Amino acid sequence: MKSKIIITLFSLILLINSCDENDNESIICTHVFIHGLEINLIEKGTTNSVNGYVKIIIEDDDYEEILESSEPNNSFYGAGERKGTYTLTITSNNYKTFVSEPIIVIADECHVKTVSKTFELELK
Repeated sequence: MKSKIIITLFSLILLINSCDENDNESIICTHVFIHGLEINLIEKGTTNSVNGYVKIIIEDDDYEEILESSEPNNSFYGAGERKGTYTLTITSNNYKTFVSEPIIVIADECHVKTVSKTFELELK
C-alpha cells in the first residue's frame, strides 16, 4: 500500500512538472537531466555484454567527452542535454576499434531527445 502511494505521488509530481504548453503559450519544463546518447555495446553476433576495458570518445566539432568502463557493461550515457552531430570511437583491449557513422541528437524547447544506438563489437 505504501509503495502505491509513493508511486502515485511521484507520478503526480512528474505530471505537474512535465514539459507542457499552457493557455498563455509559455512552456514549463522539468528539471531532469537527459542524455542525448544511450550507447549499448554487445559482442558481435551475440547478445552478450562486452567484457573488459572499454573507452568511448564522443565528438562533435570541438566538443569531446570520454566514457570508460572496466566492468562488464553494455550501456553508456553521454552528451547530457547537448544537441549535436556526434561520432563515436570505441576502443577496447578485447575488441577491434569501432568508429560510428554520425549520430544526430535533436532537442525541443525543454530537453534533448535521447538517441539509443546498439553497436556490435568484434573480438580481436
